[in-house]
Amino acid sequence: MKHHRSYTLFFIPFAVTAILMLGVMPGLAQTHYPVPGEIPEPMPMVDEGNDDIINFLLIGSDTENPRNAGRTDVLLIMSVNRTAGTVAMLSLPRDLYVYIPGHRSYRINAAYGYGEQAEAGSGPQLLIDTIRHNLGLRIDYYARVDFNDFRRIVDDLGGIEVVVDCALQDWQLIAPDLDPQFEDSWELVTLDVGVHWMDGDQALWYARSRRTSSDFDRGRRHQVLMRALWNRIQGLSLTAQLTDIWPQVLESVQTDISLDLMLELVPLALSMDSSRIASYTFRPNVEVRSWLSPEGSNVLVPVRASIAELERQFMQPPTEHQLVRERPVVEIVNATGVTNLARVAADRLAWDGFTPRINAQPQNYRNYTMIYDYTGQTKGSSLEALQMALRVSDEGVVSEPDPDREVDFRVVLGGRYLACTHGVLPPQ
Repeated sequence: MKHHRSYTLFFIPFAVTAILMLGVMPGLAQTHYPVPGEIPEPMPMVDEGNDDIINFLLIGSDTENPRNAGRTDVLLIMSVNRTAGTVAMLSLPRDLYVYIPGHRSYRINAAYGYGEQAEAGSGPQLLIDTIRHNLGLRIDYYARVDFNDFRRIVDDLGGIEVVVDCALQDWQLIAPDLDPQFEDSWELVTLDVGVHWMDGDQALWYARSRRTSSDFDRGRRHQVLMRALWNRIQGLSLTAQLTDIWPQVLESVQTDISLDLMLELVPLALSMDSSRIASYTFRPNVEVRSWLSPEGSNVLVPVRASIAELERQFMQPPTEHQLVRERPVVEIVNATGVTNLARVAADRLAWDGFTPRINAQPQNYRNYTMIYDYTGQTKGSSLEALQMALRVSDEGVVSEPDPDREVDFRVVLGGRYLACTHGVLPPQ
């Protein structure tokens, strides 16, 4: 009995570890790798509660030929909660390995083309059915553009301002009319951290680049571009001209969205700010796991338990999150010696639910970033979120509680401030 008890004690740590893995990381335990010919059970539909929600599917196709359906290079679900007055965006990776109803398991970016091959005009519905079956998300309307459409939209707006927090380096055609088959048609382009004004070609390059990043980061950048487009539309007051420009919109966008619905959404759109917009992307080894498919392709297998949790958050209005409710005010001082880094930091903090204010007064150079905390709060507060966003350790925080404060935090950006927190490789 004594030896038996010793062996029991020996295995207890392993048993506890296994239980914790099952409880804390359910996605790992419930990853299902498809079997050829298998039709997976439909994903349970996401509970949207009693709110008035409209879900739009935004599609970008990797083609310049209007007669070619192409693959869906961009898949972005935009959920508009008319009850709460909020918007949430969820990017789907194009390599997501899913069951395409009536066909087989394959990359999600093939679903649209399968539908078009079966019957012209049925691509959107098959893609919508694929999302419903595999992700449990209801799609009400769709809008699709191809490469040329996207370029035209950006150029018709006179360009867009994009805040870049991760430098990118990739090949780009020197001119869009050059033959891509010739090596001399290409040049290696580096996009530095900062604020950039982009035309249609540059915006398309930014949307598609993967050389120093990933498909996950591309999804994040698609959402950056959506915000930039919306800011430009607001800046030009185009929503007030919607009825007049709608025929022009339909020349570039294939959609089943009606003008009447768009007009209904205008008041909500005019009241929208960054605190009411939430962004979500799938994460490697959380919502998806890498896998070599039976066809020999590198794909991403859905982890259903983790996806269900992400979708629950996706359907929760951003205003219900504590940080967004508080909207802490952060003064940002640029002591890096690099122009526009305060804008980059402010943009990131606005995405995270803070209210940034830039102090444009000239500052002496500082090496390290410092956070001055005037709230007097303890752990578990917005201070932790601020530290994470700016990569500032506890040693870089100075507590100076002030009940009469005009701002909650003061951030002094130092020369070692790294804006990129998204796993993008630095240009060589």
